[in-house]
Amino acid sequence: MSAVPDLPTSLIDCTEARNNELVVVEGKSAANAIRSVRNSRLQAVLPMQGKIPNSTRVSEEQLLAHANVADLLQSLHQERRVDTRIHACRYKRIIILGDPDTDGVHASILLLLFMLKHVPSLIEEGRLFLLRAPLYGFYLHDECIAIAYSDNHAEKVFDALTENLDAVPVKRRYKGIASLDSNMRVSLLASDNPARNKLTLQDCRQICQPLL
Repeated sequence: MSAVPDLPTSLIDCTEARNNELVVVEGKSAANAIRSVRNSRLQAVLPMQGKIPNSTRVSEEQLLAHANVADLLQSLHQERRVDTRIHACRYKRIIILGDPDTDGVHASILLLLFMLKHVPSLIEEGRLFLLRAPLYGFYLHDECIAIAYSDNHAEKVFDALTENLDAVPVKRRYKGIASLDSNMRVSLLASDNPARNKLTLQDCRQICQPLL
């Protein structure tokens, strides 16, 4: 894939124009962490600083004025516009990978809402994915033996582990994507990761319901 002047400077692009994917993350630290383990041929990375506006409460003009929205659209279309035409998109898949904390979940939902409202054709074609990062890891002798995606999930995982192990595992709370070790980041990006969810329009409406 050749360099295009209209692409945002924050975009860490890939080299393959087919079967590629754009991973949207929070901030430069997360972007650098993903960049270090990604497949540079197939996986592009776009960092976003902060949250985008609620797409149901602002005009299209206000949305386009937001730097994160402009960078996302330029990454997808090579120019700054809202466009629902599928053939203009540069990536086969768009993957939203937020930090697993409350702010990260909220930021991801705001992005989903934008996609639902302004580029629903990408969702209809099965090209939008939500990738969940673990919030907790459970360790024995410095080896991660299990992960959890929320506080409630962590309680269930801990109970199950203590019932089946002679030792009590240590629970560690991750501080975003950058705090995951390299092996875990590789597993996170794997195409067969069960935490990678292809979204339908119905899925997006359900996830975004609190903001609609």
